[in-house]
Amino acid sequence: MNAPMFSRFGFKSGLAASLALALTAGGQQNSGDWHTFTDPTGRFSFLVPAEPKHQTQKDESHTEGPIVTDTYVANTQSNAFIAGLTQYPPSVPLDDQQELTADRDNFNKEVNGTVVSEERRQYGGFPAVEFKSKSEQAHFHALMVKTDHRVYCAVTVYKTADEPVECTRFISSLKLIKP
Repeated sequence: MNAPMFSRFGFKSGLAASLALALTAGGQQNSGDWHTFTDPTGRFSFLVPAEPKHQTQKDESHTEGPIVTDTYVANTQSNAFIAGLTQYPPSVPLDDQQELTADRDNFNKEVNGTVVSEERRQYGGFPAVEFKSKSEQAHFHALMVKTDHRVYCAVTVYKTADEPVECTRFISSLKLIKP
């Protein structure tokens, strides 16, 4: 099975479900109390304006092993903040750039979005893609970082044409602790 196939299943099973909730849920939480949230297993952290809700999705349909996605979602009245980690089976080879491209493309497919801007770079010494997309429903700013058989992501969802400063703050706050 090739890398994009794994990417597609991992993304759809976790982050996409969180995106759907973020797009439809109205936020009731205050956006003034930013704090650092660390994944309970200590793998990564990020700044967030409210306590995020956690969801784990496990896709066990692959003979090579399960794909596990943990996502954390915080909604405010005007924006959504999503951070996540997808772990792929170690026995499957995943090319860095192919995986990041597949994740970006599958993200846009799920939100019916188109890429507005993109930058390929290193993040914490690992290959990453940072991009902005838009759909009829919202605007998105995403950062995806690949480390071996893990893809970390931070995504903001906002309704305004200009990106709110808190969205940029969230994206730039992603820290890889145990990549």
